[in-house]
Amino acid sequence: MQIPVNSPHDDRLSAAKSACLLVAIMMSSTGALAYPSGWPSTATIPYNLGGSLDGKYKASSGKTYDGTGYIVVVIDGAFDTRNPVFKDAKGKSKIPVEACFGEALNATFPSLCKTTTWIPRPLPGNPSAGYFFSSLSGSSKPMDAPDNTCRDTNNPSKPQYCHYFHGSATAGIVVGQPTLRWDGGYKMTYTGVAPGANVITLKVGGGRGTNVSQGWPINSVVDALEYVNRALLPRADVGSKIVAVSISANGSSIAGTSPCATGGGGDRIDAAAAVLKKKGVAVVMAAGNDAVNGTGTWNCGSNVIPVGATSIVTPATPTNYTNISQRVSLFAPVGTGNFKSGDLVLAPWADSGSFYVWGTSFAAPQVAGAFAVLRQKFGKGPSVDALVKLLVRTGTPLKGTRAGLAAQGASVLNIKAALNGSPA
Repeated sequence: MQIPVNSPHDDRLSAAKSACLLVAIMMSSTGALAYPSGWPSTATIPYNLGGSLDGKYKASSGKTYDGTGYIVVVIDGAFDTRNPVFKDAKGKSKIPVEACFGEALNATFPSLCKTTTWIPRPLPGNPSAGYFFSSLSGSSKPMDAPDNTCRDTNNPSKPQYCHYFHGSATAGIVVGQPTLRWDGGYKMTYTGVAPGANVITLKVGGGRGTNVSQGWPINSVVDALEYVNRALLPRADVGSKIVAVSISANGSSIAGTSPCATGGGGDRIDAAAAVLKKKGVAVVMAAGNDAVNGTGTWNCGSNVIPVGATSIVTPATPTNYTNISQRVSLFAPVGTGNFKSGDLVLAPWADSGSFYVWGTSFAAPQVAGAFAVLRQKFGKGPSVDALVKLLVRTGTPLKGTRAGLAAQGASVLNIKAALNGSPA
C-alpha cells in the first residue's frame, strides 16, 4: 500500500491506491470529456443525496435538517483532527470524544496508542489478553506508540498502517464543514452528509492481527464497538445523541451469502452490533471493493448494514468495483475518482484540503450520516430497522446489469426523499 501525499497549497495530491482499506484516489487532471448533469455540484456529496451544497436537506414542510444535535461514531485507522472541516462555523470542534485502541505485537505492528494504560480483556485461550487504551485529546491522531514511531506526518515513508488520511476522509464525509476547492477552473465544494452533527473518532489502526487484506486488527474493532456500548452510551453528555457507527472495512471479501463463521470476526462484530441496534444505534459497514457477488468476513451478519457504491456519471448504477449481494440493500454515490469524466466525490484530506475518492469506504459514512439527519426529524422513536426500510423504500431504485445481484428493492440513498417519508 502506498500513502498519497497532499499539497495544502493548491489542494492537489499524487495518485495512489490503498486496497486493504477499501480506498483509492485519483490525481486531479483536466480533460475534454462531458461531465455529469449538475457538475461540479455532483462532486459535493450532499447534493447527490437531495441536499444543498452546504449540507442542508429541505423537507416538504419547509424545514431544513443537517443532523444537528446528533453524533456518529467512526471507527478507522487514525484521524487528523486538525483539518478545519472538523470545526463548525463558530470554530468549535465537532469531535467531542476520541480514543485509541491497540494491541502491541512487535515493532512491525505496534499498538499505535501513545499511552501506557493497559485494559485487561481476556480472549479464548488467552486469559491475560488486553490492549493499550487512551481517550485523551488527540488520541485518535497518528502518533508515537509505546513501542514504535508512527508520527503525525504526511511523509509516505512512514508506516502505512497509520491510515491517517483514510479516517480523516470517512469522518469528514459524515460531518465535514462546507469548504471550497478550485480545480481545473471549477469552483467546487466538499461538505459532509450531516455537517450539523458531531463525530466521535475511534482509532484502531495497527496492532495485533493487522494484515494487508483487513487493514485493522479485529480485536481492536470489537473493542471499539464494546466501548461505544459500555462507555459512551451511558455518558450523559454524548450517550443519547449517538445514532450510528461507521466502519469502512469488510474484512476479506468472500463470494456468496453464507452466514458468519462461529466465533469469527464477522460473528463478533455482529454480536456487538445487535446490542447497539437494540439501543437505537445503527452499525454501518463498507460492502467491499473486490467486485464479488458477496460481501466480506466482517460484514456477514444480519445486524450490520453493508453499503455498496454507485456511479456519479451514471447515477444509480453500481460501480464496477463494489461488492454486491442479497445482503446489500443500500448504496451511496461515490464514483471512480476520475476527474476527466467527473465520476467523483470530494472528501477531506488529512490535515487540510480535499481529494477524490473511490471505494465503498466512502459509501458507508454517507449512510451513517443519514441516520443523524433522520433522527433530527423523527427522533429516537423509530427503530434502526424502520429507518433502514425507510431509506431503502425512498431511495432511487438501483439499475444496471449488476442491480439484480443486490437485495430485492435495493436503492441508492436519497436523504431528502426519506425526510418526506415515514418510518414504518
